[in-house]
Amino acid sequence: MKTTLYLTTIVLSTFLSCNSKKEGHDVKENIAEFSGQNILLKTVDYMAAPIAKKIDHHPELFTHLDEVEIFSMAYYSDSLLVSGFMVQPKKPGKYPVIILNRGGNQELGRLLVATAVEVMAPFAAEGFVVVASNYRGNSGSEGKEEFGGADVMDNINLISHLHEIEKADTNNINLLGISRGGMMNYLTLKNYKGDKIKSSAAIGGVSDLEITLKHHPEMEGVYQELIPDYNEKPKEVLQARSANYWTNELPDIPYIILHSNTDEHVHHSQALMLADSLKKYSKNVDLQIFENDSHGLTNNREKVIAEIMKVFKESSSNSGVY
Repeated sequence: MKTTLYLTTIVLSTFLSCNSKKEGHDVKENIAEFSGQNILLKTVDYMAAPIAKKIDHHPELFTHLDEVEIFSMAYYSDSLLVSGFMVQPKKPGKYPVIILNRGGNQELGRLLVATAVEVMAPFAAEGFVVVASNYRGNSGSEGKEEFGGADVMDNINLISHLHEIEKADTNNINLLGISRGGMMNYLTLKNYKGDKIKSSAAIGGVSDLEITLKHHPEMEGVYQELIPDYNEKPKEVLQARSANYWTNELPDIPYIILHSNTDEHVHHSQALMLADSLKKYSKNVDLQIFENDSHGLTNNREKVIAEIMKVFKESSSNSGVY
């Protein structure tokens, strides 16, 4: 496995800590220099970003960068320009896709160059085209985030544009969601009309917003600010975003659910309920509950990454890629 031990050291924590205000991402800046019709790409000079200091100090941890190309990405979603990143192998060929669904909301958890370098690039070095969206209304993107509402279309529209990425095997797509990104995984699967998504992996994933609110009352402020109609019909809009209520509508693909029984951010009961419901409808489910670990499963990083890569590669192998 080419993925370095460094990936297993930082991948989970990076997703939940990329909230620095130092890096602006104006998707309209220098738009004429971008290429493409719906997906607009621009090469990233990561040595001009704050992550360069870490690369200079520990070059042995970033050997995977020699194998990949990193791009900032803007793409059109419902006529809105949305920001993100794309990382792909340098070698010619067709590669299965990973759509990385970030956690957080608004600017908390937004994607940075460091995310592309430390998280996305090692997966790309394993032989994947990795794309990630900030969702509408965030990090310079147009529109307004709805925390699992219309912003789910930012994933579905991205899928429809992937054919513009020459190296992307658009028939082999995998979803990786962290925290709130788990919710985005399941909503994408529910609303996507097609058979190109081959597997789903979630780490500390949200699958029940009512349980989240019960354990974290402060989330009501996020719901009130971002979710349309929350004040008028809270139960209805929360359940519409909660996969635990509609697992029968999810496709028959492999699901790997990884969670800590001491997760202080997303209570593990959500994962248990989701797995039970998926099994009820005869879905292929691998539930792994880790003892006394963090939200990002930082004590079990190596195992978590290995398990995810195993599922993604097996799904791609079944489709004749690997």
